[in-house]
Amino acid sequence: MSRTVAKNRLREMLPAHWSDLDSFVEQWFGNPPNAPKMGYFAPASLWEDQDAFYVEVDAPGVNHDAFEITFEKGALLISAERAAPPEERKGLVDERRYGKFSRTVTLPETVDPESIEAHLTDGVLGVRIAKKPEAQPRRIEIKVS
Repeated sequence: MSRTVAKNRLREMLPAHWSDLDSFVEQWFGNPPNAPKMGYFAPASLWEDQDAFYVEVDAPGVNHDAFEITFEKGALLISAERAAPPEERKGLVDERRYGKFSRTVTLPETVDPESIEAHLTDGVLGVRIAKKPEAQPRRIEIKVS
């Protein structure tokens, strides 16, 4: 016995993940003339060990001086801009994202803001925020007058 299954052609045309929908539409219809490229969302990782918190942000093609990192009221703000290629360059396919992006990471009160260090290696920005040393009990000396 054979069975006929109806196909949903629209589902076949759309990408598997809705997050890819914008690139799908751009591929078929392009961008409107003179439309500015919007910023993008840079992937990041956050983890901790016994001594510190760590943040890594993927930012290929972003120069170190394009970053701005600030810490205010318990939040680490990382922002940068990836410059678009020159207008006279005629691209056939361009799947890269350009423009400004930012990531905000709220950190606990146990961090030491004075210890923040950042480095850029192979297109990945790494930030290390040390934890404050735990308060250790100390013996109080009694002075005799």
